[in-house]
Amino acid sequence: MDSTENAYGKRIVGVTGSTGVSTLRRLDRSGLPLLIARVVLGGLFVYMGTSKVSHPIEFLKQIRLYHMMPEDPPHFLTLTAIVLPWIELLTGVALILGIWLRGAALLIAVMLAVFTPAIFLRAWAIHNQTGTPFLAIQFDCGCGAGVVVTWKKLLENTGLFFLALYAMISSSRRFCLSFLFARPVP
Repeated sequence: MDSTENAYGKRIVGVTGSTGVSTLRRLDRSGLPLLIARVVLGGLFVYMGTSKVSHPIEFLKQIRLYHMMPEDPPHFLTLTAIVLPWIELLTGVALILGIWLRGAALLIAVMLAVFTPAIFLRAWAIHNQTGTPFLAIQFDCGCGAGVVVTWKKLLENTGLFFLALYAMISSSRRFCLSFLFARPVP
């Protein structure tokens, strides 16, 4: 452990490398963790968005099963079934390319913050209606992957949510297209 003094003369102790920068910060600056997070998260959202764009009627039917939106008039459901897959597709592509990184990661985090509780509530309703043990519940959640085991999907979404948060807070922009067009800082 290295120790240094801050501006107030207080001793600061931490795990740092030879350059005085923490190991986690050096790893983040390398850009590799962010690249992995971007490819995994972006790739999944491109896949899911493409699946929904190519089957809009099936996706509309899945949205209806959540009972989260008014069914009359049907314009909200139809608009959601049309727009949401394109948002997923575009945010996924933006993450993979490394453009509008924080905005794309924020949109994905917000979508996951809505999708995950919705899946949980739908599974809980199925559990209450059928008496099926919660861990045994399987259904097509509308994500584009077909029938999924609910508890696994909830864990997956939670992991993806944390990847999106990491993509938002990472200071690295290596391997990002936005890095090529960034203005130099004086």
